[in-house]
Amino acid sequence: MKKQEAPAKSQVFSWLIWPWIKLISLLPFAVLYFISDGLFVLLYHILKYRRTVVERNLKRCFPNKSEIEIKAIEKDFYRHLGDLFVETIKGISISEFEMKRRMVNVNQDIYDELNKTGKSSIIVMSHCGNWEWICLMSQLSCIQQIQCVYKSLSSKGFDRMMFLMRSKFGANPIPMEQTLRVLAANKDIVTCNAFIGDQNPSSGKTACWVNFFDQETAFMWGPEKIARKFNWPLFYLSTVKVKRGYYQAITVPLALEPNNLQEGEITQLIARHTQKEIENQPATWLWSHRRWKHKKEEN
Repeated sequence: MKKQEAPAKSQVFSWLIWPWIKLISLLPFAVLYFISDGLFVLLYHILKYRRTVVERNLKRCFPNKSEIEIKAIEKDFYRHLGDLFVETIKGISISEFEMKRRMVNVNQDIYDELNKTGKSSIIVMSHCGNWEWICLMSQLSCIQQIQCVYKSLSSKGFDRMMFLMRSKFGANPIPMEQTLRVLAANKDIVTCNAFIGDQNPSSGKTACWVNFFDQETAFMWGPEKIARKFNWPLFYLSTVKVKRGYYQAITVPLALEPNNLQEGEITQLIARHTQKEIENQPATWLWSHRRWKHKKEEN
């Protein structure tokens, strides 16, 4: 019985929900941001969506900030969350011209040089700014194949929607569980392989524990282990929200020779750069994420 439910739900999504989402994506940005303003009221004031989680995360990361400062960041975060929601939907129909205009790849020369020398690379991002637009922009900017590793959604319909959106300009989205197999199969072509570096691991037992906002925090080993396995240079890509609907993607090298670094050192560098990115624009990180749900076990 359960095996028949999933296809049925997927069909309902395709027939009833997907056409409406595509229609919404065709709306001009001015209308979409009007919707975003309404989402702020809904999420923050009415539903109070994960406000306890957001406030707790902010206080543990910024213990020296006042209640007024914390509240200001909290409200700005929910405004950004509304923007992120409508911008993600807009990604379904956005044109190449508009995408290049709204998400600018500042260090394009880095990717041009990697392609020229035939080097594949690991690109690590965080849940800051608009990571979905980075996936869309990257294949428009880069000659080499872009491969974006993502965590599959429980809803097959929404998972399929996100796959179609992420791949619309030619990027190759890879489900997390297929990462090694796909990367090994494509190792003979020049690729940029993007990971979300602050993704919470499924368990603290197999995590890499690093210092993040002066707290022991579980990070995933994935980017570091894959960089070492293939000896690919690893870069960190941060996002600056210039203004509403406009971003800049800035890339910095973290480990050009990953096998020359100590185990765990690369992941600590990822955590350090993630923290710097958050401190630069604290309202644009995904504070509703239950980032510290794992506790390090004592040996």
